Amino acid sequence: MVAEAASPLPASHPPIKVFYYHYHNSIRTELDDLSAAVAALEDTSATDASKGLSDVKRRVAFLDRVYSIHSSVEDEVVYPALDLKVKNVTHAYSVEHEDEERLLEQLSQVISAAMLAEGKQKRAAMRQLMCKVQEIHTTLLKHLAKEEEQLFPLLLKHFSYSEQAQLVAQLLCCIPLTSVEPVLAWLTAAMPQCEQKDLLMQIQQVVPDSMLLQLLVAWLSPRSKALSLASVHAIDIESVRPWSAETPKDSPECCRKAMGLDPMGCPLASLGSKVPKEGPKSSCAGHAPLKHIAHVHAAIRSALDAFASEAASLAASDSLKPAALAALVERLRFLRAVCSYHSASEDDVLFPAVRLLSTEHEATHCLAAEADHEHESTLLEDVSRLLGDVRASVRRGAREVQGLVGDLRAAADAARSAITGHMAREEADVLPLLEARLCTRQQRDMVWRTLRAMPLRLLERVLPWLAEKLTEEEAKAMLQDLQLAAPADEGPLVGLLSRWAARGRQDSPEPQGHDAPKQYSNSTCGVHLTPSTPAASSSAAAERPAKRRRGSDRQPGQDELHASSAGAADHISAETHAMPAIAEEHAESKERELLRLRSAGVNPIDHIFQFHKALRRDLRALEDDARALAAELEDATDWNPGQGTLQQLEGRFRCLAGMYKAHSQAEDEIIFPALEAKEALSNVSHAYTLDHQQEEELFDGLHAAMNAIRGSQGPREARKHAATLQRLTAATRASMEQHVRAEEQEVWPLFAEHFTEQEQEHLVGQIVGRTGAEVLQAMLPWVTESFTEQEQRNMMESLRSATRNTGFERWLDATLRPPPQADAPTPPGSSPKADTPALQGDSPKGGSSSQQGSHHGSDLALAEVAEYLASDAKLPSMGSLGSTSSEPHVFRPGWEDIFRMNQKQLEEAMRKVHADSNLDQQRKAYLSQNIMASKYIVAQQRRMHAFTAGHGIRSYADPEHSVLGCSHYQRGCQVLAPCCGQVYPCKKCHDQEEDHQLEVQSVQSMVCMACGLRQPSGASCSGCGQSMARYYCGICNLWDDQPGRDIYHCPFCNLCRVGKGLGIDACHCMDCNTCMHLTEYPTHKCRDLAACPVCTDALFDSSHPYRELPCGHFMHSHCFAQYTRFNYTCPVCSKSMGDMSIYFGMLDSIVARDLAGLPSAYQIRQQKVLCNDCGLTGEARFHFVYHKCPDCTSYNTRVLS
Repeated sequence: MVAEAASPLPASHPPIKVFYYHYHNSIRTELDDLSAAVAALEDTSATDASKGLSDVKRRVAFLDRVYSIHSSVEDEVVYPALDLKVKNVTHAYSVEHEDEERLLEQLSQVISAAMLAEGKQKRAAMRQLMCKVQEIHTTLLKHLAKEEEQLFPLLLKHFSYSEQAQLVAQLLCCIPLTSVEPVLAWLTAAMPQCEQKDLLMQIQQVVPDSMLLQLLVAWLSPRSKALSLASVHAIDIESVRPWSAETPKDSPECCRKAMGLDPMGCPLASLGSKVPKEGPKSSCAGHAPLKHIAHVHAAIRSALDAFASEAASLAASDSLKPAALAALVERLRFLRAVCSYHSASEDDVLFPAVRLLSTEHEATHCLAAEADHEHESTLLEDVSRLLGDVRASVRRGAREVQGLVGDLRAAADAARSAITGHMAREEADVLPLLEARLCTRQQRDMVWRTLRAMPLRLLERVLPWLAEKLTEEEAKAMLQDLQLAAPADEGPLVGLLSRWAARGRQDSPEPQGHDAPKQYSNSTCGVHLTPSTPAASSSAAAERPAKRRRGSDRQPGQDELHASSAGAADHISAETHAMPAIAEEHAESKERELLRLRSAGVNPIDHIFQFHKALRRDLRALEDDARALAAELEDATDWNPGQGTLQQLEGRFRCLAGMYKAHSQAEDEIIFPALEAKEALSNVSHAYTLDHQQEEELFDGLHAAMNAIRGSQGPREARKHAATLQRLTAATRASMEQHVRAEEQEVWPLFAEHFTEQEQEHLVGQIVGRTGAEVLQAMLPWVTESFTEQEQRNMMESLRSATRNTGFERWLDATLRPPPQADAPTPPGSSPKADTPALQGDSPKGGSSSQQGSHHGSDLALAEVAEYLASDAKLPSMGSLGSTSSEPHVFRPGWEDIFRMNQKQLEEAMRKVHADSNLDQQRKAYLSQNIMASKYIVAQQRRMHAFTAGHGIRSYADPEHSVLGCSHYQRGCQVLAPCCGQVYPCKKCHDQEEDHQLEVQSVQSMVCMACGLRQPSGASCSGCGQSMARYYCGICNLWDDQPGRDIYHCPFCNLCRVGKGLGIDACHCMDCNTCMHLTEYPTHKCRDLAACPVCTDALFDSSHPYRELPCGHFMHSHCFAQYTRFNYTCPVCSKSMGDMSIYFGMLDSIVARDLAGLPSAYQIRQQKVLCNDCGLTGEARFHFVYHKCPDCTSYNTRVLS
């Protein structure tokens, strides 16, 4: 319809400003006026409310009309044109248009219900109306603001004035012909005259079609007579006399004359209709003009059948192709537009005539079809939403595709049945009645009005599509009736319509029931713009920052606590090295499970987006709570700020706000940057980032409304704020539902299309690696409540896979298992050792028992030695060791008896063991070893028992200020070690005194140092109520009350570390299994399951500080100090570990001195060397030890030849 102008336009106002500035501002004004009109109805009487609702209904109808024009212009014109210039900026907005259309339809339904309601139902309906208006007000304003911030600058930057003028011309062609005058008057009301003149001049330069240009110039010309003519209805139905039995059945040439009305009142005469000289009877004999409406029905019926067949073929197909689905979407969009405008024209033209021209009985029968339009619109909307869901699911390979396709097929069949049944009823009841009671000219004018209900852009597609399905005679009759019905001043419009209809007759008509896909192409009205170059398209992508090297040393006080790390490190070491076969089998099992998930259509990233289910659920629950609070306050006579409904609402809001913040932060900081890093996906996330910013403001508004309710001085004020809160919750829910649906439709499938499973898993690891233990512990149950059992299992398997190198599963087991049955509190003064067996044994990590109490193993060994020695009657000396038993056959010497054995007796016992032929060699070695170590072991036991006598009393971290604790921690309790049954202030104190290490995660009891009560571990004393410390971790059994020290528990290290928390100042890398500062994460080098190359112990889950070498490898700091005493090269890659310039300078002197003393034959000799630092080979002068690299002057080389 429009082509690019050959000559550039002079500098003036940008034409696109008409749409993205003036049109947007007019919509904002309309929204504000609508909100004010609805708010004014709150305190009006029933009579005034009915009048006010009628005014609101009129406003909503106009808003719906102008906003549908706005959406269709963008979907069909602006977005395709912008996609040619800039990639990936418009997808989210198209999805939002569908939701906004649905909201406007719901608003019309709410208004209709409010007009019929009475009494209390009326008040409830009015509240619902206010909430729905708030939803639309918030959602549409958010959409407009986003477009102005993102799209408007891009249009100004990438489109010339000529191209912008073409887009504006397309805007004018998207206005329904019957609405041109009111819409343009509404648009130009606040538009300066100078801009209107500029726009008219720009349109004239870019529209080459003379007939189209005549129409557009007539519409844009100020106070044009043609403009007023364009809005005149061809038939004034209201002036037609109602039907009666005396009305003749055969309508004459002009029924107005037969009804006793003035023939000159017929609009045909006043508008100069083109009536043939030979009279209408000869020109129109043999057909009724209203048959053209039946032809439209037949075309729609054919399109519905074809669409339903396509939907059925999708259900039978094994693989669904995105291109086929895209074509189906375009077909459905065209079909919905045709049905929508056709239904609107029937509501405005056909059914008002039926009411006036039929008897009461006939009207009741005929108008039953009118009520079907709203239902049909809902059915087509359901089909559209299902088709969008199918497309998104196919793109991401989801397993629920077949189920959605089945739903799509059923919805398409339901829509086809409803619409075809409706049209059949119209053809049987409505059209025959109108044909019998309207003259030929009035029938033509009625067809003309139904056609003018569509915009030019749609008519350019509908007329060829319709004419192609008609016979030659039917097509000629339709064109002739259009020419006869059109006013004389609308010649250019009739010419355009005739030319477009002729396109469909250029080829032979389609067979009956055939519906070719080409008929739905949108290319006939597309703006042909030149796509930008790849370089220009990729210029918007941000460059990745260069990697920076981390600091050289990490101290334990800066990133972790010793209290809970040693046991975890020992456990990981034992688990990794002692059971390789089990670990390998476990890994294979995990791999098999992951393969099962992939084959089931489950991707690692899916569960991040399934978070939306829980968001939707809680948003609806929050809205229900706000509605319940408003209903509770409606008839309240007093006000209590502490009432349960408000508390429940505030609690749900805090939970929802926290979860949403964590989710949006993960998207903004991890998901969206990952998308933008892909060249093909640049600019794809900007719209969603803007959503997050605006939704934060919505949450701030909810918080302020709740504070206003709590601060209310009485029920009336509280009632007012509760109504505001109810509207805000509805608006927030609608806005966020629109946002998450757009993400699911457009963003979610991109990961299956552009990211490998490993990349998705890495992103999941990054997200959960920035999620603190407390948030994760609350989030997992909250999210999984919305999942099916299968989805829950899939989610946990994906999380375990993404965190498989970490301690996440152990943390998960510790948090999900029921709390242990701890001992009953023991009063002060009683022995804590009496119940030791009940506390021994179980560590939540399943660690080695030798670590939990090595001296218990020694006790058992000594008991075995004593029993073996006592079993031999040949050792009479053993009888002198003493026993409390009077019977020799039950003699069991204790450890003290063994300790009193002299050297001669020990030697005799050793000889006895070696001479015993009943013992195998392994048993002999075991007994001999324990006999030789018995004196040391028993002495150690004595010392420990003596030390225990002084435990259980208060200890102080700062005796001068009476600060309870120890030299390591400030705390108000001591721990009861299950490994030895002793009480110590902390793990470090225990490890310093004992010959084994305390597994802190197996601790179950503590002793309060304020009252001495022994009790299960907890944050406070159950006896005196004293808080044990400012920070308490129930997994690590760590208490710390030191001021100014922040501590958090990392669920992946399964340790407590120093810092404010994951996602605040720290994050956990899933690949190298270490926590680090957020600023270090982008530049750190991952080392999977890294171990120290010197001591081979685990690096990142150890309590010892580690050091990064210049080559990128790591080792413990204390290992580095020892290793560099004798070496200066990395034990992994052999590169130099520091600045060696001074050392190499000293070697230069040594080599020069040695070469001076060599024979001349050796002084000129060269050797080929490989440099470990630069990796190059070269020639170095001969030396017995040192060889210098000729490229980097390093002596870190090796001789090749």
